[in-house]
Amino acid sequence: MSNENSNKNSSKYTGYSDLLAFYHRKRKEYPKGISPKLQSNKHLLLQFTDPTTGKRTTKSCNVSFSEEGVILALSKAHKVKKALDNCKTSSEFWEWYELEILGKNEIKNDLKTYREIFKKIEDDYFNGYHKNTGRKRSKNIANDSKTFHDYYGLVFNKFENLDNYPKWEDLKTVLFSWEQGTKQFKNTYSVLTRIAKMSHNKDELLEQLENINPKQTIFKKKQSISFKEFSEWYEKAYLEIENLNKEVDRKARKSWLWVSAMCVIYGLRPSEIAASKNLTENITIDGVNIPALNSPNNKDLLLYIDDFTYFGTSIKTGKRLCLPVTKDEKIIEKFKIKNPLLPEYHPNPQSKPESIAIGFISQFSSRLKNYNCPISQKYAFRHLYNQLGEMYGIPQEIRARSLGHSVAINDSVYKNRSNIQTTIDLLTNHSKQPLSLELAKEALKNNGFDLEDNSVKAILKIIYQVDSIN
Repeated sequence: MSNENSNKNSSKYTGYSDLLAFYHRKRKEYPKGISPKLQSNKHLLLQFTDPTTGKRTTKSCNVSFSEEGVILALSKAHKVKKALDNCKTSSEFWEWYELEILGKNEIKNDLKTYREIFKKIEDDYFNGYHKNTGRKRSKNIANDSKTFHDYYGLVFNKFENLDNYPKWEDLKTVLFSWEQGTKQFKNTYSVLTRIAKMSHNKDELLEQLENINPKQTIFKKKQSISFKEFSEWYEKAYLEIENLNKEVDRKARKSWLWVSAMCVIYGLRPSEIAASKNLTENITIDGVNIPALNSPNNKDLLLYIDDFTYFGTSIKTGKRLCLPVTKDEKIIEKFKIKNPLLPEYHPNPQSKPESIAIGFISQFSSRLKNYNCPISQKYAFRHLYNQLGEMYGIPQEIRARSLGHSVAINDSVYKNRSNIQTTIDLLTNHSKQPLSLELAKEALKNNGFDLEDNSVKAILKIIYQVDSIN
């Protein structure tokens, strides 16, 4: 029995000297460039060349000095050698070292509730910048708060328990609370996609969303109005001012009719008219003087729009100079363009931002209805401007700049809302556009004019801006 016990125990290292001898035997098996180091007779460390500095370094390998530790340290040394040979960057190597050698494999808590995700989205929004004007967004600006509410807030408010973690059943219920194919369904789909990307189970949620088509197929019928229709309605609505008993009512009607005319003649959004800066006073922008709209010196009828209205709300596409669609004196006089009369609007500062932002526009819409306007969609006036500008030969680039948007938007969205009568006028008048110089000379000759006459030559020089007529 004693011999058997002796044989069983012969492979065990019971003394420090035996352990140390085992350690020195094993160090001969270390890969080239890697060596062990015994620290305080308690811990084993690894020595190798730091890939960041290129110098020799000593690092813990999370191993104690024991028989098992000696074997484990040798195994880790081979792993370090392989990693040093294969890692492309030092940061990649050290991330691997902490995970594989030191065992720092802590599970990151990526669980976020709806409340946490919504707060992050809101913070990101208000820390961002307005996509059209480039200004910093703010919760103190009513339009920014309204835009956030209309796009994100309406969706967030559909979730019943904000302290739950995202799951597909919730997202699906919120999405299909709107009719598929509508604009709100499309917007909600985009918001839910963003929520999904910030969730711990994003792969599952995004896979479910990919099976749904968010394309908008249901559109609100867009109204249009011709210049003839607008002019006739304006005349009738203006004549009815005489039937009003109170001066305050007469003034209000005049002011809102003036706004409608400005929407057509300048292509402005109603709120942008309230951001006009040179209606009755000259202004200086970048050292350039711009006369008041009601000044005889404003021959070009230039109008300067600022970023904010007189009641503090922001406009959609930012400050800019605008040109009227026509300078015809009869038209300008008929619609009282050079007699500015802004409506009075004083929002309650205690009202919700959404209410303040749309208050002026809502009042304008109500007035159109009360005055029996043939259209209720105020943007129809703005689209009429664009089509009239095309008919009058104003280049698309100029129209787009005056409207405050890109040529691409002007070419796609605005042309889709043309009025049929205005389109007919545009097409039938196309053949009546100015002739080239040579064709003009030929036409004058055929109609009995003497091309050698000095008066004829002078007129042609002025019209075609040439130095001589051959």
